[in-house]
Amino acid sequence: MTAGGDRSRVYKGDWIVSSVLLDRAERFGDGLAVSSLRGDLSWADLVDRAQRVAGYLAHLGVGPGDRVATMLPSNTDYLAAWHGIVWRNAIDVPINNEYKGAFLEHMLRDSSAKVLIIDAAWVDRLNQINITDLEHVIVWGSANPSSFTARPVHEFADALSADPVAIEPRSETDLTYVIYTSGTTGPAKGVVHNNRSSIWYCMPFIEGLDLVDDDVCYSMFPLFHQMGRSACSMTAWYVGNPVVLRERFSVNGFWEDVRDSGATWMGYFGAVVLFLWNQDPSPVDRQHSMRRAFGAAAPRELMGPWTERFGVKLTETYGSTELGLGSGLGPGFGPSKSGTMGQPCRHVDLAIFDDDDRPVATGTVGEAVWRPRYPYAIFQGYWNNPGATVEAFQNLWFHSGDAGMVDDDGNFIFKDRLKDSIRRRGENISSFSVEESVRGNPGVLEVAAYAVASDLAETEEEVMIAVVAESHAGPDVEQLFRTLCDVMPRHAVPRYLRIVAELPKTPTQRVQKVKLREAGVTADTFDRESMGIFPKRD
Repeated sequence: MTAGGDRSRVYKGDWIVSSVLLDRAERFGDGLAVSSLRGDLSWADLVDRAQRVAGYLAHLGVGPGDRVATMLPSNTDYLAAWHGIVWRNAIDVPINNEYKGAFLEHMLRDSSAKVLIIDAAWVDRLNQINITDLEHVIVWGSANPSSFTARPVHEFADALSADPVAIEPRSETDLTYVIYTSGTTGPAKGVVHNNRSSIWYCMPFIEGLDLVDDDVCYSMFPLFHQMGRSACSMTAWYVGNPVVLRERFSVNGFWEDVRDSGATWMGYFGAVVLFLWNQDPSPVDRQHSMRRAFGAAAPRELMGPWTERFGVKLTETYGSTELGLGSGLGPGFGPSKSGTMGQPCRHVDLAIFDDDDRPVATGTVGEAVWRPRYPYAIFQGYWNNPGATVEAFQNLWFHSGDAGMVDDDGNFIFKDRLKDSIRRRGENISSFSVEESVRGNPGVLEVAAYAVASDLAETEEEVMIAVVAESHAGPDVEQLFRTLCDVMPRHAVPRYLRIVAELPKTPTQRVQKVKLREAGVTADTFDRESMGIFPKRD
């Protein structure tokens, strides 16, 4: 079926998450909803499992509005847990599987989760934290109650065999989940979404990708992340597309897997684009049905060559846990202008403000601020944190904390996280732009740019980069410096470079630049100026 074809499977009911799945089960029954390496699920299977988990939660005393945390591999049982919680009209609190210690304790305590559904492999982590509100632990896999005695322990298999319950009455404004930010600069904040904003999260992907009946989604991102749960899974189900569910991204055999699954669209992160590009060219590079992909941080210089090699159009988008998708996809959108993240989606307004919350002129960098054009089109605030909510929505706009600008055609151009900007010789430098210049050079797998103190003055900063080598040999540091001198503005060329085994990251894989800044210029740092390499004056 060609783009723009029959869209009879697109859901046209109310804005309630559980109603979407119920409609699919009633209309398509035994049709394929989920394909996974652990087995497939029909629409009827998915709803039946959600009903049974909801029944078990009711048996444990979980009622509407109670929080149930989930910490599971991204498989079909996670789907049952997630939608069982929503079916019960409780609130899902998805937790990153890497969390432990203070990270895990903060989420469970801040959300006041009543029940935790967790993989057996991670139960021991609960012995190291103080969780006062947790009443029950449901263990997925081989449960060993003796390893955790602080709360009653149940088996997830019992939940799947419980008596199913009817859908709990709910409204479009009832909350569906609280998903926590990464906590890069402070304690993670719980982002609150309700039924309506959960569905709005899907709309730009449905409309911008022009999804139709016979499309198939390839989802390789964790279900505790919005890419996996909202941008991919819920979007696919809203259209009536099946989801090819993979627990993680694997570069080995990727295109063969895509081909065999019949997938036609997917999401990506920049690292995915790089990993696939760095593989040796193969005859299977185009032997698949994938045609569309969306995401962020793909190296700009690879956008065209990547599409030509693999036959998949890449669309750079901008979004956040709070906002959903802000720009890049929507009805009637043409190809995104190169170097931009497209025009604002139809459910939000975008403005660029200065430090005093005043609009700036077109082409001027400032903070990107957003507001919904429809009721509940974005998140409803931060859980248990009214102060952070008020601060984020000052002057009735959601302040993203990101620096950007709008060009003459109305396209959004992302510049940097505001706190990641570097000031050198009176110039503000985007760490994002520095990283784009370094990324893609021979021997560079990952890079982070940040400010370190200058030896000239306390108020001055120098640009430093930490590089993860692509191979044991790593980049030729002298050649890399010389290349950057040729391709970057003089004031932005990094002075310092450090080769690191890995970048420090939060459990959601955001680089913790504060740790890099704290380390500063280390003994193993290369100093470009000491090497006698200087950018030429134009």
